[in-house]
Amino acid sequence: MSGSSIIENIAGKVARVIAENRRLREECRRLSEQKERLRSESRRLEERVTELERKLTVRELAEGFSGDGGNRKEAKARVGRLMREVDRCIALLNKE
Repeated sequence: MSGSSIIENIAGKVARVIAENRRLREECRRLSEQKERLRSESRRLEERVTELERKLTVRELAEGFSGDGGNRKEAKARVGRLMREVDRCIALLNKE
């Protein structure tokens, strides 16, 4: 094997490594962008879930007070718990 063929072989390998490095950098950039889009979507969906859970709680309370049966009992119990919590908060504020 001559010296020039060894150099050409090494140069070819270096060129392939450089090309692979560029490809991997581009893929890394693309995946980073995708990750950010997915994080943003996840935050948006979490906010939506929180809002829907809040609406569901309000609806369950409203149905509990307008209807009868178990929902009404649950609604009264929840209001009772909330009132006790408010009373505790007021008591803590009055201590200061």
